Amino acid sequence: MVAPNSHDTPETPCEAADGTAAVRESSPSSSPSPRAGQSFRPYHQGQLDVFCAVYAVVNALRSVQPLGMGQARRLFNDVLLDLSRDADAFRAVLYNATDHDALVRMVLERARRDVVPLRVERPFAASPALRVTGRVGPDASSPARRAHGPDASPQPTPRAVWEKLLGWLSGGLGRAAVLRFHRYLPFKGDPVISHWTAAGIPLGDTLFLHDSSRESNAIHVIERGSFVTAPEHLSDDRLLLVEPRCLYLLEVESQDAP
Repeated sequence: MVAPNSHDTPETPCEAADGTAAVRESSPSSSPSPRAGQSFRPYHQGQLDVFCAVYAVVNALRSVQPLGMGQARRLFNDVLLDLSRDADAFRAVLYNATDHDALVRMVLERARRDVVPLRVERPFAASPALRVTGRVGPDASSPARRAHGPDASPQPTPRAVWEKLLGWLSGGLGRAAVLRFHRYLPFKGDPVISHWTAAGIPLGDTLFLHDSSRESNAIHVIERGSFVTAPEHLSDDRLLLVEPRCLYLLEVESQDAP
C-alpha cells in the first residue's frame, strides 16, 4: 500500500540540536556503557518514530474542527491498525522506506469516514516526484533542465505553490492544508530532515505552521520567497524545498447540506 519511492528520500525521524543530520548509532560493542549519574539528553516522544504525516493531518483537522485528545488518539490508533494489516506497508513506514504520501491519504480517508465530512484537493498531484538526495551541481542548472522532475516534467513554481496555498487558506472558514518539505544545510548533499506539517495562519508574507516537532530548531514559519520547488534551485539563502505534489488542501464540508 505504501510503495517505496525510488526518486525520494524517506522521512528523517529527527535531527541533531545543532541542525546537523542525526548520526547513525554505533553498535553496542563499540559504544561505552552509560555510568550511573552520567548526564544525557533523554529522547522525547516522536524522536523514535516517523509519524509526522499522521500528526500533520490531525493538526490540520484540529485547526478547523473541534478534535479532542480522545478522538485524535482513536484516529491515530485506527490508522495504524489499518496499516498493520499490510505487513509490507507497515514495515515501509516503520523503517522509513517511503515518502509517507499514502499514509497521509489513509489518515484523510479515515478522518472523512469517522470524524468529519471532508473535501480534499491536490492541485499539483500530477507533478513528478523529486530527487531530493544529493545537491544538484551547476551543470544541472541549464535552462533545459531547470525546475524539472526526474521524468523532465515541469515543476510548479514557488509562486504558484504559494498563491494556491494562501488563496485556499484565505478563502473561508473550515479550510486547512498539509504539506511536505525537505530542509537542507549549506554544502550538504542530502536534506537533514524531510517532514510533513500542517499549514496554519497566513499573515502577509509569512505562513505560520501548526507543527508537531519539539526540536529546538524546528521550522514553525515559512516566508514567501524562502523556499524552492525544485532541488536545482536550492541556494545558501533558500534551503527549504517544498514538494508540490504533496500539497493537500482540506475543507470541512457543511453538514447541513441535503
